Amino acid sequence: MRLIRQHIILLWILVLSSYVVQGQIYNTEVEAKINLEYNSEFIEIVGSAFNNTRINQSLRYVLSVIKTNPLNSNRSKNDQSGRIVLEPGQKKNLSSTTINSQEKDRIIILLLVYDAKDELLGKDRVVLNGTADEKEEAAAKINSEDSYSQDARYEKEDGVVLRGLVLEETKTKPGRDFYREFWSLYNRNNINAELIVKIKESLSLANNTKIEVFLGDEMILEFIVRPQTDFIKAAASEALDRVYWRLKQLREEQNKVQRF
Repeated sequence: MRLIRQHIILLWILVLSSYVVQGQIYNTEVEAKINLEYNSEFIEIVGSAFNNTRINQSLRYVLSVIKTNPLNSNRSKNDQSGRIVLEPGQKKNLSSTTINSQEKDRIIILLLVYDAKDELLGKDRVVLNGTADEKEEAAAKINSEDSYSQDARYEKEDGVVLRGLVLEETKTKPGRDFYREFWSLYNRNNINAELIVKIKESLSLANNTKIEVFLGDEMILEFIVRPQTDFIKAAASEALDRVYWRLKQLREEQNKVQRF
């Protein structure tokens, strides 16, 4: 009887442990990201979220800036929060704030993203003016293959890496309208891919023209263009969706190759 009880207890421990492990995996369904933009006077902090699923996500977010004075340990905290709905494959900026670039305080920037059930899905953390260990951790994050591409890791050696380029080769007004609509969606969703997207328009049958959307050298969508606004918006949305999922597929394939 005691042996059976011990087996039951062990089974419950294993089950609970599996839930704990699962709960610690963040940034898979929704990825939280803190971006810093430096200039001579200020550092702009922008928090963003990226829906990595094929369903709409209703989210709540909190962007916190926590400052600690190294001399007297005085602490201050500023929170910005809100709610947002992200469509599949959509990325949006959530909140932004600025701090003085000459700050001497130890600053923790924390972004937390929760789902509709208030469960934590995504998080990111950046420490400025941190300890030696924290600076070492930040350097390790920059060198991580999961966080940056190979080109970004060696950008100081190889030069500037161009990202987010969408090239236009259109011939008609509907073609240019499609390009502008696609570019607007691409820019609004902050996809910013290293692979170049090209919108090419060419003659087709019966004096029609067709649009071909390329990601790098790969054509991922083609269609006969029509001048109606609703059609152009729907086609641009479909093109953006295909670009996103192809990029996601390529990232997954690259990660598998790197692991093995």
